[in-house]
Formats: sequence, C-alpha cells, structure tokens
Amino acid sequence: MTCIKIETDGFYHPSTEEEIICLVKKAREEGLQIRCRGSAHSVSHAIYTDPGKGDKAVPDTVSEQDPPQGPNINIMFDKYFGLEWLDEEKGLVEVKAGTHLGKDPYDPTGTSTLENSLLYQAWQKGWTLGDLGGITHQTVSGFISTGSAGGSLSYNLDENMAAFRVIDGTGAVAWVEKDKDAELFNALGVSVGLLGIISKVRFKLTSNFNVYGQETTTPTSGDKALIDVYGAGGGGKVNMQEFLEQTPYTRILWWPQKGVDRMAYWIGGRADAMAGAGNPQAAGKHKLPAWIPQPYREFSDVPFITKLMQLGGAIYFTNIGNKGFFRRWGKLNKYIFKSFKSRIYALWKKKFGTVLGWILTNLLMLLVKIFSFLFTAFFSIFPFLLDVLLPVVIKLFQPLTKKGKPEMFQDYGWRSLPMDNAADDIMLGTEFTEIWIPLEYTQKVMILLDKHFKANGLKGTGTYSTELYAGYKSDFWLSPGYGGHQFRVDVFWYLWNQGNPATPDGFYRQFWELLRKEGIPFRLHFGKYWPEFDYKEWAEFFRSQYPRWDDFMALRAKRDPGDIFLTDYWRRHLLGEV
Repeated sequence: MTCIKIETDGFYHPSTEEEIICLVKKAREEGLQIRCRGSAHSVSHAIYTDPGKGDKAVPDTVSEQDPPQGPNINIMFDKYFGLEWLDEEKGLVEVKAGTHLGKDPYDPTGTSTLENSLLYQAWQKGWTLGDLGGITHQTVSGFISTGSAGGSLSYNLDENMAAFRVIDGTGAVAWVEKDKDAELFNALGVSVGLLGIISKVRFKLTSNFNVYGQETTTPTSGDKALIDVYGAGGGGKVNMQEFLEQTPYTRILWWPQKGVDRMAYWIGGRADAMAGAGNPQAAGKHKLPAWIPQPYREFSDVPFITKLMQLGGAIYFTNIGNKGFFRRWGKLNKYIFKSFKSRIYALWKKKFGTVLGWILTNLLMLLVKIFSFLFTAFFSIFPFLLDVLLPVVIKLFQPLTKKGKPEMFQDYGWRSLPMDNAADDIMLGTEFTEIWIPLEYTQKVMILLDKHFKANGLKGTGTYSTELYAGYKSDFWLSPGYGGHQFRVDVFWYLWNQGNPATPDGFYRQFWELLRKEGIPFRLHFGKYWPEFDYKEWAEFFRSQYPRWDDFMALRAKRDPGDIFLTDYWRRHLLGEV
C-alpha cells in the first residue's frame, strides 16, 4: 500500500482524510500501532505509540514533542486543519482534527496562529464555545478525546458537540451524530483514540459572550478567608461546594504549605457581548456605549516583566526540585534558559529590530546565567535553605490581595476564560494528576487533605500549588464526569522536578491511596498521570468507578480488531495487562 512517507521529525503529516485512512489500513495490514498527537499537552505515553523493539521510550512527560523511534505510525495534524461553516446563522461548523482551539505558541511546525484557531474564527462570526479549560493551546480532537473540560457547573462544553467523524481500525469512516446514534456518540466522546481516529468534529456553537470577574487571594481559613473552606458554611460565608455551585466560572489555586496557607480565587461570570467588540456581527446594528476590554493578567501588564517573573520562578523551582549542582544546572541550561531566550528575542526583535534585539538578548542572557550559576552553586552547598525560602518565594508570587484591590477584568470570553494561557509551558511547566470526585464529597475531601498536609509537611504539600475546581456532569461513557457533577483536585508537579511522581515511590501515590483507603470514589483525567504500579489492581478499581467501562472495552475490541490503536500503556492502565 502506497501512503505518504514518514518525515525527518519521525511523524507522518497527512493533509487529507484519505491519507489518514491509508495510514490506518497500512497499520492494520503490517501489524503496526498508529496514534495521533495534538499539542502534546498530555503525558507522552498516553499519546504516542510504543517504541520499536530495542528502541528507547520517550520520557513520560507533558510537552514531549518527539515521537518514539521504530516502525509504528505517529501522526501530526499540522497539515490537516481548518473549518467549514454549515450554517453561520445557527452556529453550525465542521472542524478538522488538527485545528487548535487558540494559538499554540509551542507548535513545533509553527503552523498554529491565532487567526487559524477555532475560537478566533468563531468569534469573528459571533460564536464561541460555552466553556473552556485553563489554556487553549490544544487541538480540537486532543482536547475532546482526553476528557478535558472547564471549571463550571453552570455551563457544559459537551452541549456544543454535535457529531464526530471517525475512522475505525479497519479504515472505515463515518459520521456519528448525537441525535441519531447517541450510544456510539457517548462512547466516542472520551475515547483517547482507542475507538478510532477523530477526523472532524461538528459543533453547535454558543453565541458570543464577554466574561467579567476578579481574582483575589486570601488566607485559607479565618476571618479573612473568602469562603468556609472546610466547614458547612454560615456566618455570611458559603462552603466550598456551595461556592462551586453558585459561581459560573471559577478556579482556585491552593498553597497549603506551612507559613503560606492561602487560596487564589479566579471568579468569572458572563455578560452579553457588546456590539462591535465581543460580537462583530452586531457592529453597527445597535447604539451601545463604548466598551473597553481589560484582559485578565496572570502576571504583569508588561510582557518583559511577565517573562522575568516566570524565569525567576523557574530558577527557584528547578533548584528545589532537584538534587546536586550538575543536575540543576543541566536542566536550567537545557530547558529554562533556552525558552527564556527565545521569548525575549521574539519580544525585542519586534521592538528593537533584528540586530539590536539579538545583542540585547545575549547581554541579558549573560547576566541571567551569571546570577543563576551563583544561585545554583550557593544552594547546592546549602540546600536546606531552599526549604526555608519557600514561603517567602510563594508569597512573592502569590501575595494576599489588599483590601478592596482585587485583580479585576472584563474581556472577550475566548481570551480571558482560559486564565492560564500566559503561563510558559516550559519555564513554569506543570504536570498533574487530575482527580475527579463526586461533588457531594467536597467537604469530606477538603478536611481530609487539610489533615494530610498538616501531618506530612512538604512531603505532603510539595513545593507547588494544588488546583481546585468543578466538573460538569457528562453522558460520555469514560468521562470522569459521567453521571454527576464533580469536585476536581489537580495535584501539581513542576515539570523539571527530579523523578516521576506516578511511580511507587512518587509524589502522587499518597493521594490516590489516601482517597481509596477512605472509601472516596474518584476517577482520573485520561491525559494526565495514572498510577505506574499495581496495574491490575488499579485497572479493577477504575473499572468499578465507571458504569459503562465493560461496554466501552467490548466496543473497543469490535472497532479495532487488530489492536492498532492499543498501546502497552493503555493495556496496563485499562486492562491491567503487564
């Protein structure tokens, strides 16, 4: 069978659906695996095929841009993107799999732009998605397939999805529509590529809206706390569950470390899109007062200061998360400095021109490296001081909000609803295990985590934050939100920390086993970390958490008779096979 050839980066780059089908048939005929990557925002082993026999596996981290070596087929959709309007008046649009939600600044091919993203193009026509995650770098198919979602119990992204066009393991392709084949549609909704390759998605979009709100940081408990975090509410304060139920959009960053113990609340609501601003279609049709967007700023209004703040955090967290001078300095040189330099040069090239921008960037990098070398050398001699400094560093990055001075914002929904887009995926790279817990367990879980953190110190809290937010109920069989609203706990791990947090001696084990021991049901996001130990035991546990688990596995075997989509990673985690 003659298909497109593999390129020097190790990927196949189809530009048509016919080329994708050809690769699927090739995989089946030759007994190969075939997988598709989006923006590489999930852990790499969940995305890529297995390496070839004798070939080394790629690191199991987020933002891994290179596929494993070997004969298996790894697809990148950088040549297969775009959208087609079926009915502009009704917001019906078909979107190819490789289309990004927003601009992906880490796209290795450079094809992702704001102008060719789904959200920007939809906004130009007066439409958007009803909810968004913390970032919009992902491709449409990757975001959907892994069960990603925003933080709201008021609005549900699932409602925007109308149909999937899917290529199964035999190469057969068909549209699966929500209204005509609900069972298969709900199986495909969160399927991590195991039921076939999603070639296109048909959306019924939401009318444009603006988002307004504030971010405020308060102590976790006490008189100055925003809510009753651990209690049942009262005294003018709602409890955590009530807060999630009553707030249209929210995200909480919890810093539970001793001497810090604070929460940063991002709180947003909808406003009708203003004519000529949030809704270009309405321009000139109505006389409305001028509306000036004030985007949410996670760091600083000044781009250079934002990048400098993130560099400072990267230097500190790389040092505290690793042992020994050479490991710390090696990671700073290989990842952090390279990323910072490219961001600064892009900024200064635009402002000062190519030559002067290059000179200024290299002068700055010389100063950065001198400071970083001295910092790393000192704390390699006195590493215990890094722990002592941790509360000071966190307070600098996440200061308490002064009375009456929260961070206020009002902006187009597609731009400020993803509140973490400004965080650099390399300098402040964040991995996590995303734990979905039935909403009614919220108070019990908060009390349990508080007790655990206080009893275990930094071993329990880690050096990074924990993210708290809600998850809307879903009809998708393998969605962590299947059957009811959820309380989500994202335990963060700095990307460049030493070790793997999912291994038997890793950081995440304490949380998975704590919840299971206490009899608290939970599910995990399919693109984030799962336990890398006791595979059979954990597969049985998660099987018990999903009512349609066995139905999904039976359908998987039927739609992929040659197991071309099934990797060793998914055999371990879903089937318990080692």
